[in-house]
Amino acid sequence: MAQTRTITRKKLAALGALDLVARTLHAVYKPPPRREGRPRSFLVIEPWGIGDVVLSTVALKALRANFPDASITLLAKEHAKELLRHSGLADEVVVFDFPWTSFSRKFSPSRYDRGKLKELIARLRSCDFDVSLDARRDIRSNVVAYLAGARRRVGYDFGGGAHLLTDVLPSGLQNEHKTADWLALLAPLGLSPRDVAPSLVVSAEESERARQRLSAMGLSADLPLIGVHPGASHGVRRWGGSRFAEVIDELGSDARRQFLLFEHVPEGSADIRPRHAVTRATTQLREFMALVSHCDLLLCSDSGPMHIANALGVPVTALFGPQRSEWYGPLGANDTVVRIEEMPCRPCFDQCIFSAPRCMNGIRPDVVASAVEKQLARVARTHQLAQIS
Repeated sequence: MAQTRTITRKKLAALGALDLVARTLHAVYKPPPRREGRPRSFLVIEPWGIGDVVLSTVALKALRANFPDASITLLAKEHAKELLRHSGLADEVVVFDFPWTSFSRKFSPSRYDRGKLKELIARLRSCDFDVSLDARRDIRSNVVAYLAGARRRVGYDFGGGAHLLTDVLPSGLQNEHKTADWLALLAPLGLSPRDVAPSLVVSAEESERARQRLSAMGLSADLPLIGVHPGASHGVRRWGGSRFAEVIDELGSDARRQFLLFEHVPEGSADIRPRHAVTRATTQLREFMALVSHCDLLLCSDSGPMHIANALGVPVTALFGPQRSEWYGPLGANDTVVRIEEMPCRPCFDQCIFSAPRCMNGIRPDVVASAVEKQLARVARTHQLAQIS
């Protein structure tokens, strides 16, 4: 099982206190009993980041494949609607931004709108879900599933609130990839899926528009295209513009290579100033998905874009610092992770104890460039074998 936070005595004590308070819910409300027969409706709870939603698609795929007539609802942030468009993995995305999932002011009382929370719970109860699934191991998610009235509530025994669940799974050693956490939740339903790869879909129309945009920018479909996404939601996961520029310049010694630098806002990567020509593209989420699907490789940090590219089958060279790639890394056969191996403070869950993140700053540009070189050669061989077969 993948860890999602640092485990300390203080946090364990806080979880114990919350768990004690949550027991009072049994006297206030009782969800309806389990319904016999095959489940007809599912609630999947993943209210966190872009990458988290992408990883949850392994469970959504398995539910869709094994319960084709059931309705599947995902409770998530707004970005989930964009991510899952055209995928057919969810019949509905209920959008809600829970305050505790924010990177800032998560404990500010002004962010907790009781009226909106009550509206959400009423809406979820009206759906009469047969089963809820949650891989977060967070008592707050367990409370949501309980108050939503799901008849079966599948989750883990760590993080508090296990008494609010009907199917409680052991957390184990907490040392597996996050996709394994999602897939394990399906065991109480009698499922043991083998497809462990996250999956997203770009429509034919989106792909064609992206192809035309790339052509208009002067990028050839006949030459290798290396995407570069330098961003990350947490500052300690970012590598720095000058380092990305060094990698681009070293790889650019091969004049055939093309580089597409992704930016969320114009000049958002102005600090990346390589000598080699690089094309910049300002994109929204679906535009990024379509454009990156045409790339031969994406160079990026541990981030949502890394998971998106991975789910679209695009090889990634991912720079890992604070987090363990064994838990949250890319899963493709042609993917590469670059990291400093000896880092005893990993994982810090983005709470760096140093003035600057040594785990990221210690990654050398020449090492990254070498990793990309090898990866491009491997990808080319894979494409050649595919054409022969």
